[in-house]
Amino acid sequence: MQEREIHSALDEARIAARYQPIVRLVDRAPVALEALARLRHPVHGLVSAGSFVPQIELAGLSRQLTDQVAASIFADLAAADPALLDLVVGINIPLDLLLLPGTLDRLDAGRDAAGVAAARLAIELTESQPVEDAPALGRTLERVRRAGYGVVIDDVAPAMTWVDALLDLPFTGLKLDASLVRGWARNAAACGYAGRIVAAARRRGMVVTAEGVEDRATWARMADLGADQVQGYLVGRAMTAAALPAWRAAWDRPPVRAAGSRARA
Repeated sequence: MQEREIHSALDEARIAARYQPIVRLVDRAPVALEALARLRHPVHGLVSAGSFVPQIELAGLSRQLTDQVAASIFADLAAADPALLDLVVGINIPLDLLLLPGTLDRLDAGRDAAGVAAARLAIELTESQPVEDAPALGRTLERVRRAGYGVVIDDVAPAMTWVDALLDLPFTGLKLDASLVRGWARNAAACGYAGRIVAAARRRGMVVTAEGVEDRATWARMADLGADQVQGYLVGRAMTAAALPAWRAAWDRPPVRAAGSRARA
């Protein structure tokens, strides 16, 4: 996507949130949603995050993107169906933006205006580069936690060689990247890495979410690994806030099982 198209989308507030459900492994209960950015393009329709978010970040427009996604979330939560009021919503925020004091201030202001409690939100920290100042990040996380938000390490995978430095900071959870989850059973190194990370996170009281769960076999493997929650196409695709009550009503029905079946999802 061309930079002028991205600027136009931001100027015209054509960024919206779609929501992918997250459920608890032990009892299938819906517990959270991840808000995913979508761009409404006049020609191409709804464009997924991978097609425009990297360009937005390179252009130094992460603040504008985050503000628009947050505004979309707050509008949706303010009008949410009562069936969704117990679900925490995760919002992706890059490290450099999270470290700016004004980011939390703007999030607080928008949330207060919409009448949304801080406990309804979890900040998912996205970062593709090593954390250079862990103490500064720790201080920021403490401020975020005091304000009532959860805060999660996003997209954890072997390429994130600095994750050990993050595990001792006051995060409330972490998410295993979809690439790691899908390759876990086929790759001994990935299996060992995932087991170590999950064990370390749980020792610190973090909630572990496995992304990219697309079939029952992966669901079962993540349960065996010790993950707490899963998200992915097996649970549900990203959808509008208006579609979530119907998804939940369908998901809350007990799964149909063939005679003798021991399906776990």
